[in-house]
Amino acid sequence: MLKKVQTLPTWLNDSAEKNTGVLWQVVKAYRANQRQGTVGVKTRAQVNSTGKKPYKQKKTGSARRGSFVSPLHRGGGVAHGPKARDYRQAIPTKMSVAALKIALAKRIESGKIFIGDLNVVSGRTKDAAELLKGVKESVGKTIICMDAPTELTLRAFRNIRGVILVSPQQLNAFDVVQSRLLVTTPEALKAIENRLN
Repeated sequence: MLKKVQTLPTWLNDSAEKNTGVLWQVVKAYRANQRQGTVGVKTRAQVNSTGKKPYKQKKTGSARRGSFVSPLHRGGGVAHGPKARDYRQAIPTKMSVAALKIALAKRIESGKIFIGDLNVVSGRTKDAAELLKGVKESVGKTIICMDAPTELTLRAFRNIRGVILVSPQQLNAFDVVQSRLLVTTPEALKAIENRLN
């Protein structure tokens, strides 16, 4: 049976009143770090082509073209196109810890964190879905946080649509903000507390 976490644990009391600007910065950095930044185009200097003049300078009645690699030519370079770059932003440990605390505190205040025994002995997805039936919403992601789950329990949960399995060490502020619900075991919550303190 899953129970809603209704009161803030003592280790999250201070975080409930903190400025959410830290949370915004960390979420923004996580999103930036997911960008590949591999898109790029060639300028006219990088296009491999002939250096021959397209046609003679005079008596054609057309513009005085001097190069095949001009951006005006098909197959030429691109003017002011995108360039490959690294979008990564460093996230200081203190800032990521503070952001995760704020995110957890806000989720508890809005009644979106549930706690209970998530062990599925049968290993059947049907039994795992029945366990989440009372709390899981039809839209949005549900994060399930477990500390050292059995192989049968993992097998039961991993096939449910919209469910993401994480360990207490993997949980971050971005995941909490992106999800609708966080379902955890008492052991996992204790592990999160030890990690953040």
